[in-house]
Amino acid sequence: MTPFFYDAVIEQYQFSESHPLKPQRLMLLRALMEAYGLTAHLDRQTPPAIDESELRRVHTPEYIEVVRQLSAGAPILDAHRWGFSPYGDNPPFVGMWEAALAYTRATVAAAYAVRDGVPLAINITGGLHHALPNRASGFCVFNDPAIAVHILRERFERVAYLDIDLHHGDGVQWIFYHDASVLTVSIHEGGRWLFPGTGEANELGEGAAEGTSVNIPLAPYTDDALWWQAFEAVVPRAFERFQPDALVLQMGCDPHYLDPLGHLCLTAQGWLRGVQWAKSLGIPIVALGGGGYNLTTVPRMWTLAIATLVGVDLPDETPESFIWHDRIPTLTDHEPPAIDPADLHFARRYAETQITFWQRYWRLL
Repeated sequence: MTPFFYDAVIEQYQFSESHPLKPQRLMLLRALMEAYGLTAHLDRQTPPAIDESELRRVHTPEYIEVVRQLSAGAPILDAHRWGFSPYGDNPPFVGMWEAALAYTRATVAAAYAVRDGVPLAINITGGLHHALPNRASGFCVFNDPAIAVHILRERFERVAYLDIDLHHGDGVQWIFYHDASVLTVSIHEGGRWLFPGTGEANELGEGAAEGTSVNIPLAPYTDDALWWQAFEAVVPRAFERFQPDALVLQMGCDPHYLDPLGHLCLTAQGWLRGVQWAKSLGIPIVALGGGGYNLTTVPRMWTLAIATLVGVDLPDETPESFIWHDRIPTLTDHEPPAIDPADLHFARRYAETQITFWQRYWRLL
Protein backbone atom coordinates (compact mmCIF):
# COMPACT_ATOMS: atom_id res chain seq x y z
CA MET A 1 0.00 0.00 0.00
CA THR A 2 0.99 3.61 -0.53
CA PRO A 3 2.68 5.25 2.46
CA PHE A 4 0.55 8.15 3.72
CA PHE A 5 2.38 10.24 6.30
CA TYR A 6 0.34 12.30 8.74
CA ASP A 7 1.40 13.89 12.00
CA ALA A 8 -1.59 15.10 14.01
CA VAL A 9 0.50 17.96 15.41
CA ILE A 10 -0.03 19.67 12.03
CA GLU A 11 -3.57 20.43 13.18
CA GLN A 12 -2.01 22.98 15.53
CA TYR A 13 -0.49 24.89 12.58
CA GLN A 14 -2.68 27.97 12.83
CA PHE A 15 -1.33 31.50 12.79
CA SER A 16 -4.48 33.01 14.33
CA GLU A 17 -8.22 32.39 14.62
CA SER A 18 -8.92 34.78 11.74
CA HIS A 19 -6.12 33.50 9.49
CA PRO A 20 -7.33 31.96 6.20
CA LEU A 21 -5.20 28.82 6.64
CA LYS A 22 -7.42 26.70 8.86
CA PRO A 23 -6.52 23.25 10.25
CA GLN A 24 -10.20 22.33 9.94
CA ARG A 25 -9.58 21.60 6.25
CA LEU A 26 -7.37 18.66 7.25
CA MET A 27 -9.85 17.34 9.81
CA LEU A 28 -12.62 17.40 7.19
CA LEU A 29 -10.33 15.69 4.68
CA ARG A 30 -9.60 12.88 7.13
CA ALA A 31 -13.31 12.49 7.86
CA LEU A 32 -14.20 12.33 4.16
CA MET A 33 -11.44 9.82 3.36
CA GLU A 34 -12.55 7.61 6.24
CA ALA A 35 -16.20 7.82 5.19
CA TYR A 36 -15.24 6.62 1.71
CA GLY A 37 -12.97 3.88 3.07
CA LEU A 38 -10.09 5.42 1.13
CA THR A 39 -7.81 5.07 4.15
CA ALA A 40 -7.96 1.27 3.70
CA HIS A 41 -5.88 1.73 0.54
CA LEU A 42 -3.20 3.71 2.34
CA ASP A 43 -0.50 2.77 4.81
CA ARG A 44 -0.93 5.62 7.27
CA GLN A 45 2.22 6.28 9.24
CA THR A 46 3.27 8.85 11.81
CA PRO A 47 6.56 10.25 10.50
CA PRO A 48 9.62 9.84 12.73
CA ALA A 49 11.51 12.73 14.26
CA ILE A 50 14.07 14.39 12.01
CA ASP A 51 17.48 15.85 12.64
CA GLU A 52 17.91 19.58 12.18
CA SER A 53 20.27 18.77 9.30
CA GLU A 54 17.19 18.03 7.19
CA LEU A 55 16.07 21.64 7.63
CA ARG A 56 19.57 22.87 6.81
CA ARG A 57 19.29 21.29 3.36
CA VAL A 58 17.35 24.47 2.56
CA HIS A 59 17.28 26.86 5.53
CA THR A 60 20.05 28.81 7.24
CA PRO A 61 20.96 27.97 10.85
CA GLU A 62 20.14 31.56 11.87
CA TYR A 63 16.63 31.34 10.45
CA ILE A 64 16.01 27.95 12.05
CA GLU A 65 16.98 29.39 15.43
CA VAL A 66 14.65 32.38 14.94
CA VAL A 67 11.73 30.03 14.29
CA ARG A 68 12.60 28.06 17.41
CA GLN A 69 12.78 31.18 19.59
CA LEU A 70 9.60 32.78 18.24
CA SER A 71 7.78 29.51 18.77
CA ALA A 72 8.80 29.59 22.44
CA GLY A 73 7.44 33.12 22.78
CA ALA A 74 10.82 34.86 22.89
CA PRO A 75 10.75 38.50 21.75
CA ILE A 76 12.77 39.12 18.58
CA LEU A 77 12.72 42.80 17.69
CA ASP A 78 13.66 42.34 14.03
CA ALA A 79 11.38 39.36 13.39
CA HIS A 80 10.07 41.07 10.25
CA ARG A 81 13.49 40.52 8.67
CA TRP A 82 12.76 36.81 8.85
CA GLY A 83 9.24 37.14 7.41
CA PHE A 84 7.33 37.19 10.70
CA SER A 85 5.02 40.03 11.73
CA PRO A 86 1.88 40.18 13.86
CA TYR A 87 0.28 42.21 11.06
CA GLY A 88 1.40 40.17 8.07
CA ASP A 89 0.75 36.78 6.49
CA ASN A 90 2.94 35.01 9.03
CA PRO A 91 2.26 36.14 12.59
CA PRO A 92 4.44 34.04 14.91
CA PHE A 93 2.59 31.79 17.34
CA VAL A 94 3.57 29.67 20.32
CA GLY A 95 4.12 26.10 19.15
CA MET A 96 5.01 27.19 15.61
CA TRP A 97 8.26 25.17 15.68
CA GLU A 98 6.51 21.90 16.52
CA ALA A 99 3.68 22.48 14.05
CA ALA A 100 6.01 23.40 11.18
CA LEU A 101 8.17 20.37 11.97
CA ALA A 102 5.04 18.19 11.77
CA TYR A 103 4.46 18.83 8.07
CA THR A 104 8.17 18.94 7.31
CA ARG A 105 9.02 15.58 8.84
CA ALA A 106 6.06 14.00 7.01
CA THR A 107 7.50 15.25 3.72
CA VAL A 108 10.99 14.08 4.70
CA ALA A 109 9.60 10.61 5.44
CA ALA A 110 7.74 10.54 2.11
CA ALA A 111 10.85 11.63 0.21
CA TYR A 112 13.03 8.99 1.86
CA ALA A 113 10.41 6.34 1.07
CA VAL A 114 10.51 7.25 -2.62
CA ARG A 115 14.28 7.60 -2.61
CA ASP A 116 14.50 4.09 -1.24
CA GLY A 117 12.25 2.53 -3.86
CA VAL A 118 8.57 3.20 -3.10
CA PRO A 119 6.81 4.42 -6.30
CA LEU A 120 4.48 6.83 -4.49
CA ALA A 121 4.39 8.43 -1.05
CA ILE A 122 1.96 11.11 0.12
CA ASN A 123 2.05 13.95 2.63
CA ILE A 124 -1.10 15.93 1.99
CA THR A 125 -0.20 18.32 4.84
CA GLY A 126 2.95 19.49 3.02
CA GLY A 127 3.57 21.54 -0.09
CA LEU A 128 4.44 24.82 1.66
CA HIS A 129 6.26 26.24 -1.31
CA HIS A 130 6.84 29.93 -0.51
CA ALA A 131 9.38 29.76 2.32
CA LEU A 132 12.89 30.96 1.46
CA PRO A 133 16.17 29.85 3.04
CA ASN A 134 16.12 32.71 5.54
CA ARG A 135 12.54 33.93 5.49
CA ALA A 136 8.98 32.76 6.10
CA SER A 137 6.55 33.69 3.35
CA GLY A 138 2.96 33.11 2.32
CA PHE A 139 1.92 31.03 5.35
CA CYS A 140 5.03 28.85 4.92
CA VAL A 141 7.69 28.47 7.63
CA PHE A 142 9.80 25.65 6.15
CA ASN A 143 9.97 24.81 2.45
CA ASP A 144 9.26 21.10 2.58
CA PRO A 145 8.97 20.57 -1.22
CA ALA A 146 12.52 21.87 -1.68
CA ILE A 147 13.77 19.56 1.07
CA ALA A 148 12.06 16.65 -0.70
CA VAL A 149 13.81 17.53 -3.96
CA HIS A 150 17.18 17.49 -2.20
CA ILE A 151 16.47 14.06 -0.74
CA LEU A 152 15.38 12.62 -4.09
CA ARG A 153 18.56 13.95 -5.69
CA GLU A 154 20.52 11.53 -3.49
CA ARG A 155 19.28 8.75 -5.77
CA PHE A 156 17.82 10.32 -8.90
CA GLU A 157 19.95 12.26 -11.35
CA ARG A 158 17.14 14.53 -12.56
CA VAL A 159 14.18 15.58 -10.39
CA ALA A 160 11.15 17.59 -11.46
CA TYR A 161 8.88 19.73 -9.33
CA LEU A 162 5.34 20.35 -10.63
CA ASP A 163 3.20 22.96 -8.85
CA ILE A 164 -0.53 23.28 -9.68
CA ASP A 165 -1.31 25.66 -6.80
CA LEU A 166 -3.09 28.98 -7.37
CA HIS A 167 0.09 30.80 -6.35
CA HIS A 168 3.50 30.72 -7.99
CA GLY A 169 5.85 28.20 -6.40
CA ASP A 170 8.43 30.90 -5.89
CA GLY A 171 10.40 29.52 -2.97
CA VAL A 172 11.15 26.23 -4.71
CA GLN A 173 11.99 28.04 -7.95
CA TRP A 174 14.52 30.40 -6.35
CA ILE A 175 16.15 27.63 -4.32
CA PHE A 176 16.92 25.66 -7.51
CA TYR A 177 17.24 28.60 -9.91
CA HIS A 178 20.88 27.75 -10.67
CA ASP A 179 20.56 23.95 -10.49
CA ALA A 180 20.37 22.25 -13.88
CA SER A 181 19.48 18.91 -12.28
CA VAL A 182 16.09 20.21 -11.08
CA LEU A 183 13.14 21.25 -13.25
CA THR A 184 10.58 23.54 -11.57
CA VAL A 185 7.23 23.96 -13.33
CA SER A 186 4.48 26.19 -11.95
CA ILE A 187 1.08 26.97 -13.46
CA HIS A 188 -0.62 29.72 -11.46
CA GLU A 189 -2.46 33.02 -11.40
CA GLY A 190 -0.07 35.68 -12.68
CA GLY A 191 1.92 37.80 -10.27
CA ARG A 192 0.48 41.06 -11.56
CA TRP A 193 -2.77 40.08 -9.86
CA LEU A 194 -1.72 37.88 -6.97
CA PHE A 195 0.89 37.13 -4.30
CA PRO A 196 3.84 36.56 -4.48
CA GLY A 197 4.09 38.82 -7.55
CA THR A 198 6.51 36.52 -9.37
CA GLY A 199 6.28 33.65 -11.81
CA GLU A 200 6.51 35.35 -15.18
CA ALA A 201 7.45 33.18 -18.14
CA ASN A 202 10.81 34.95 -18.51
CA GLU A 203 11.98 33.62 -15.12
CA LEU A 204 13.91 30.84 -16.83
CA GLY A 205 16.70 29.86 -14.45
CA GLU A 206 20.26 31.11 -14.76
CA GLY A 207 23.58 29.85 -16.03
CA ALA A 208 23.60 26.17 -16.88
CA ALA A 209 20.08 25.96 -15.43
CA GLU A 210 18.49 28.32 -17.96
CA GLY A 211 15.32 26.72 -19.25
CA THR A 212 14.78 24.56 -16.16
CA SER A 213 12.48 27.12 -14.54
CA VAL A 214 9.13 26.95 -16.37
CA ASN A 215 6.28 29.29 -15.46
CA ILE A 216 2.79 29.53 -16.88
CA PRO A 217 1.10 32.61 -15.39
CA LEU A 218 -2.61 32.88 -16.14
CA ALA A 219 -5.16 35.67 -15.88
CA PRO A 220 -8.13 35.92 -13.54
CA TYR A 221 -11.23 34.04 -14.73
CA THR A 222 -9.21 31.31 -16.44
CA ASP A 223 -11.56 28.32 -16.63
CA ASP A 224 -10.97 24.57 -16.94
CA ALA A 225 -10.58 24.58 -20.70
CA LEU A 226 -8.06 27.43 -20.78
CA TRP A 227 -6.06 26.06 -17.85
CA TRP A 228 -5.77 22.69 -19.51
CA GLN A 229 -4.94 24.25 -22.88
CA ALA A 230 -2.00 26.07 -21.31
CA PHE A 231 -0.96 23.06 -19.24
CA GLU A 232 -1.07 20.66 -22.19
CA ALA A 233 0.82 23.04 -24.47
CA VAL A 234 3.74 23.63 -22.08
CA VAL A 235 4.10 21.08 -19.28
CA PRO A 236 4.46 17.83 -21.28
CA ARG A 237 7.01 19.48 -23.59
CA ALA A 238 9.03 20.74 -20.62
CA PHE A 239 9.07 17.27 -19.07
CA GLU A 240 9.92 15.62 -22.39
CA ARG A 241 12.93 17.89 -22.81
CA PHE A 242 14.11 17.40 -19.22
CA GLN A 243 13.41 13.66 -18.83
CA PRO A 244 13.05 13.58 -15.02
CA ASP A 245 13.65 10.40 -13.06
CA ALA A 246 11.32 11.38 -10.19
CA LEU A 247 8.73 14.02 -9.33
CA VAL A 248 7.68 16.17 -6.40
CA LEU A 249 4.03 17.08 -7.03
CA GLN A 250 2.52 20.07 -5.23
CA MET A 251 -1.30 19.82 -5.30
CA GLY A 252 -2.54 23.16 -4.00
CA CYS A 253 -6.29 23.19 -4.65
CA ASP A 254 -6.86 26.94 -4.42
CA PRO A 255 -7.30 27.43 -8.21
CA HIS A 256 -10.93 26.44 -7.55
CA TYR A 257 -13.47 29.11 -8.41
CA LEU A 258 -14.83 29.16 -4.84
CA ASP A 259 -11.46 29.76 -3.20
CA PRO A 260 -11.45 33.15 -1.46
CA LEU A 261 -7.80 34.06 -2.11
CA GLY A 262 -7.66 33.98 -5.90
CA HIS A 263 -9.42 34.59 -9.17
CA LEU A 264 -8.90 31.47 -11.27
CA CYS A 265 -12.13 29.64 -12.06
CA LEU A 266 -11.35 25.94 -12.12
CA THR A 267 -13.67 23.15 -11.04
CA ALA A 268 -12.48 20.21 -8.98
CA GLN A 269 -12.48 17.91 -12.00
CA GLY A 270 -10.70 20.48 -14.19
CA TRP A 271 -7.89 20.84 -11.66
CA LEU A 272 -7.72 17.08 -11.23
CA ARG A 273 -6.47 16.68 -14.80
CA GLY A 274 -3.09 17.96 -13.64
CA VAL A 275 -2.89 15.18 -11.05
CA GLN A 276 -4.02 12.59 -13.59
CA TRP A 277 -1.32 13.74 -16.01
CA ALA A 278 1.37 13.55 -13.34
CA LYS A 279 0.37 9.99 -12.50
CA SER A 280 0.45 9.04 -16.19
CA LEU A 281 4.19 9.74 -16.30
CA GLY A 282 4.87 6.48 -14.49
CA ILE A 283 7.81 7.87 -12.51
CA PRO A 284 8.24 7.87 -8.71
CA ILE A 285 6.21 10.63 -7.03
CA VAL A 286 6.32 12.44 -3.71
CA ALA A 287 2.80 13.93 -3.58
CA LEU A 288 2.17 16.96 -1.37
CA GLY A 289 -0.74 19.27 -0.61
CA GLY A 290 -0.51 23.05 -0.63
CA GLY A 291 -2.96 25.93 -0.66
CA GLY A 292 -6.73 25.74 -0.41
CA TYR A 293 -8.91 28.00 1.75
CA ASN A 294 -12.52 27.05 1.10
CA LEU A 295 -13.60 24.33 3.51
CA THR A 296 -16.10 22.84 1.06
CA THR A 297 -13.54 22.41 -1.74
CA VAL A 298 -10.31 21.29 -0.06
CA PRO A 299 -11.56 17.98 1.41
CA ARG A 300 -13.16 16.78 -1.80
CA MET A 301 -10.38 17.91 -4.14
CA TRP A 302 -7.68 16.23 -2.07
CA THR A 303 -9.83 13.12 -1.71
CA LEU A 304 -10.11 13.03 -5.50
CA ALA A 305 -6.37 13.58 -5.89
CA ILE A 306 -5.36 10.86 -3.43
CA ALA A 307 -7.83 8.39 -4.93
CA THR A 308 -6.49 9.18 -8.40
CA LEU A 309 -2.89 8.64 -7.36
CA VAL A 310 -3.58 5.29 -5.68
CA GLY A 311 -5.94 4.11 -8.45
CA VAL A 312 -9.22 3.97 -6.51
CA ASP A 313 -12.56 4.90 -8.11
CA LEU A 314 -14.92 6.67 -5.73
CA PRO A 315 -18.65 7.40 -6.13
CA ASP A 316 -19.23 11.06 -6.84
CA GLU A 317 -21.86 11.40 -4.12
CA THR A 318 -20.22 11.67 -0.73
CA PRO A 319 -21.24 9.10 1.92
CA GLU A 320 -24.17 10.08 4.12
CA SER A 321 -22.02 9.21 7.11
CA PHE A 322 -19.68 12.09 6.25
CA ILE A 323 -20.17 14.86 8.80
CA TRP A 324 -20.43 17.57 6.11
CA HIS A 325 -22.42 15.52 3.59
CA ASP A 326 -25.04 18.26 3.36
CA ARG A 327 -22.41 20.92 2.58
CA ILE A 328 -20.24 18.70 0.38
CA PRO A 329 -22.75 16.43 -1.41
CA THR A 330 -20.46 15.50 -4.31
CA LEU A 331 -16.73 15.34 -5.05
CA THR A 332 -16.97 17.07 -8.42
CA ASP A 333 -18.65 20.32 -9.40
CA HIS A 334 -21.92 20.00 -11.26
CA GLU A 335 -22.31 23.65 -12.21
CA PRO A 336 -19.44 25.57 -13.82
CA PRO A 337 -18.75 29.10 -12.60
CA ALA A 338 -20.45 31.97 -14.39
CA ILE A 339 -17.77 34.04 -16.14
CA ASP A 340 -18.37 37.28 -18.03
CA PRO A 341 -17.51 36.77 -21.73
CA ALA A 342 -15.18 39.78 -21.70
CA ASP A 343 -13.23 38.37 -18.75
CA LEU A 344 -12.98 34.98 -20.43
CA HIS A 345 -11.80 36.60 -23.65
CA PHE A 346 -9.02 38.43 -21.84
CA ALA A 347 -8.02 35.24 -20.01
CA ARG A 348 -7.88 33.38 -23.33
CA ARG A 349 -5.66 35.99 -24.95
CA TYR A 350 -3.38 36.00 -21.92
CA ALA A 351 -3.07 32.21 -21.91
CA GLU A 352 -2.29 32.21 -25.63
CA THR A 353 0.50 34.72 -24.99
CA GLN A 354 2.12 32.36 -22.47
CA ILE A 355 1.86 29.41 -24.85
CA THR A 356 3.40 31.46 -27.65
CA PHE A 357 6.28 32.50 -25.39
CA TRP A 358 7.25 28.90 -24.76
CA GLN A 359 6.81 27.82 -28.36
CA ARG A 360 9.14 30.60 -29.49
CA TYR A 361 11.66 29.97 -26.71
CA TRP A 362 11.98 26.29 -27.54
CA ARG A 363 12.29 27.02 -31.27
CA LEU A 364 15.25 29.26 -30.56
CA LEU A 365 17.17 26.62 -28.61
